[in-house]
Amino acid sequence: MATPTDGPTATSVPIIVEKATATDIPDLITVWWDSFSTEFIQRIYPQTPDGRRWLERTFARYFRPAPEPDEPTTECLMVRSPDTGLPAAIAVYHIVPAGCDPARRSWRVRKPAFDDLPDIREDVLARFFDPMEKAHTYLLGDWGHVYLEVLGTVEAHQKRGFGTALIKWGNDLADGLGVECYLEASPAGKPLYEANGYVEQDVSAVVEIPPGTSMVRPSKRQT
Repeated sequence: MATPTDGPTATSVPIIVEKATATDIPDLITVWWDSFSTEFIQRIYPQTPDGRRWLERTFARYFRPAPEPDEPTTECLMVRSPDTGLPAAIAVYHIVPAGCDPARRSWRVRKPAFDDLPDIREDVLARFFDPMEKAHTYLLGDWGHVYLEVLGTVEAHQKRGFGTALIKWGNDLADGLGVECYLEASPAGKPLYEANGYVEQDVSAVVEIPPGTSMVRPSKRQT
C-alpha cells in the first residue's frame, strides 16, 4: 500500500529516517489513518474503535522480540515532521531470509488475532490479502528478499521527499544483503516506486484481478 508521497516540491531540509518504537504506536496510527483513508482501504482497516485496537495489536507485533533465524523480521520506520516533531511518514519492512517457508510470512501469521473485533472481517481480509500472497509467492518463492508492506505519508507532508527517503532505506538494506525488494503498489504510489527502481511484474498466471500492482526491485549486490 502506498500514498503519492513525493514529487517536484520535495524539501531541502535533511530527512532523517528512524526506527519507531512501541511508544510511537498512537502517532503511527494517526499517520496510518491519514494516509489510508479511502473507502476501499477503510473496509480492510476501518477507522473505528475495533480498527484502532487491531492496528495497535499489529504495530505491537512489529515490535516483539526477534523471531527464530529462519523467520522474517520486521522494521517499522518513520520520518518526523520538522515542524511538529511528530511522525509524518511511515514504512513497514519485512526482511525475509532465504529458505523461509512462504507460509511463515502469510498475512495470517503477520496479523494479530481479531476474533473479538466484529469490525474486522476475515472474508474482507482474505479477498484483499490472499491474491497478493499468491502473487508474492509466485514471484519470489522462498528466496531471501526485503518486503515493503506499508508506505504512507500524511497529506500535509506529501511531496517533501519523505516517501523517497523511506524507500531508499529499504533499497540500501536490500543492496547490502544482495537481495530483491518486493511490494504491492496502489495506482497513486506506482510512479514513485518506478522512480526508485521497482519494475511491474506479470502475475496473471496466478491472480486474475490483483488488488494492487506487484513490483520487484532487482538485487544489486554491493562489492
